[in-house]
Amino acid sequence: MPKAAMSDIVCSIARTLDVVGERWTPLILRDLFVGLNRFEDIRRDLGIATNVLTARLETLQQHGIVETRAYQSNPVRYEYVLTDQGRDLYPVLTMLITWGDKWLAPEGPPALVVHDDCGRTTSGVVTCTNCHTPLTADNVHWRQGPGAHRASGTMLIGDYLQPPSTSSRT
Repeated sequence: MPKAAMSDIVCSIARTLDVVGERWTPLILRDLFVGLNRFEDIRRDLGIATNVLTARLETLQQHGIVETRAYQSNPVRYEYVLTDQGRDLYPVLTMLITWGDKWLAPEGPPALVVHDDCGRTTSGVVTCTNCHTPLTADNVHWRQGPGAHRASGTMLIGDYLQPPSTSSRT
């Protein structure tokens, strides 16, 4: 039985998961960010079935996250390249890595992220886009956005969100 699509849920998390939430997709994206961009290289790296990789890459293409570029003409072979939309998923992967390194890597991180500008290893931190201080579950609250309404998947959460602000701060 196929899983129900989450794209109709009035929630950006649900809609995002509908595109990139399948368990192989973040690993495919990881490989693309690292520089593996040929089908066979990704398949061998992950040990993923060809049909599963094909389906995941097709979904990423349909949603504008990756595009193909020919790297060989006879026979024609393509590589997968992240689009700007795909590259915008980098912070999501960085936060998954940061959490996994903290809670699931007792021997230490399996890979280190190195900041090119300063040459030092780093990890993901979510900061406020306005004042640039780190955001935590303890220093934020959620409020209703302009697209909020009760629907499947959001029948109760609206009761927990603050109503839209009437002040000029957004």
